Amino acid sequence: MTQVPIDAHLPGLALALAIGLLLGVERGWQLREEKPGQRVAGIRTFALLGLLGGLAGIGAAGPAAPLAILIVAGAIGALLLGFFVAAPRENNVSATSTLAGILTIGLGALAVAGDMALASVGAGAATILLGSREPLHRAIKSTSESDIKALLRLVLVVFVILPLLPNQGLGPFNALNPYRLWTVVVITGSISFVGYILVRLFGAQRGALVTAAVGSLVSSTAVTVDGARRVREGASGPSAHATVAIGSTIMLARSLLLVGVIAPAAFGPFAALVAPGLLASAIGAAVLLWLGRSTPGTVDTAGLKPPGLKLAFLFAVSVAALSVASAWAQARWGGASGAIFIALGGTGDIDAAIAAVGALPPDVLPVHMAALALAAPTLFNTLFKLGLFVLIAGWRRALLGSLALGATAIALLVPLALALV
Repeated sequence: MTQVPIDAHLPGLALALAIGLLLGVERGWQLREEKPGQRVAGIRTFALLGLLGGLAGIGAAGPAAPLAILIVAGAIGALLLGFFVAAPRENNVSATSTLAGILTIGLGALAVAGDMALASVGAGAATILLGSREPLHRAIKSTSESDIKALLRLVLVVFVILPLLPNQGLGPFNALNPYRLWTVVVITGSISFVGYILVRLFGAQRGALVTAAVGSLVSSTAVTVDGARRVREGASGPSAHATVAIGSTIMLARSLLLVGVIAPAAFGPFAALVAPGLLASAIGAAVLLWLGRSTPGTVDTAGLKPPGLKLAFLFAVSVAALSVASAWAQARWGGASGAIFIALGGTGDIDAAIAAVGALPPDVLPVHMAALALAAPTLFNTLFKLGLFVLIAGWRRALLGSLALGATAIALLVPLALALV
């Protein structure tokens, strides 16, 4: 058997010790009010547990594996014994520190096994979770039955249904991919639920704006759907409409970045076509935010209800229809009209259009045609979002957001029309 040099294990052992110290400091701070000697494990004990896990991980890979297993079993047994002895005496049934000690051993072993990144992530996640005791308890106390039902619906959608769906084309022209269509439901439902939580935490105005800024990095159309839902349910004032302008601005900026990375040859012409729309969208968002300073939204967060999934399903159905339409266009006009296919297919998913152009062999599409094929979906997507916003929010309530999206659409349409002349 090849002998591994001792210094090869030093980084892993150092990480194992650091993990033990990190978790020990967190546990020590949480239990700082208790008298010395009353805790099952303190800072030094956690540091030793991390080091013990690292040494056991080294020993488990060699002839000392039985001894390593025995040592780990003894340490875990000592932690459990300490818990069962201390729990009745202190009238405390919390097993958090005991479980954290066992986890420290496992992370220490993982650190020397070659998975230092995974051990670091695990230690960070554990520290954050352990340190979130009070916020989590407050969240549980303020959670209603409808909140739990909404969370369970989202869990069903994400963790039960999605993994069971086939990731392949079905239906007309093989254009309907159940996995991808359900992913639309997952993204839209998740953004709405996270937005609801943020509104509860930060208030209607700030929570909605944070949701728009973060959610648009995933799907600006889903953010528009969620913003329309808020307006329909009573959100008023320019700030409530600013979310759709923010989503549009981030979508256009993200598209420029993705084209620069994935299809750099088309970046110059594409930027010339999209820049006016980006400017108009940014100005619209800034104006709505400025107006919203003195006229904040008026949503009653106390009576706020968690969002359902009806709008997410509606969005998925519309994306499915667009997928069939783009597949029909490809079948009707063939590869010679690839730009039309890309433009139609990118209406519901601009990232897919950018990826399609980036994957094309060189010289299949001229640079100016590729830029048009990428700029057209930004216009179509903006019009699509405008239609969804008016349909969901109602035309009377949707005026401000519609003006922002309409101005962006016009700013995109004019350079596209001039390029086609």
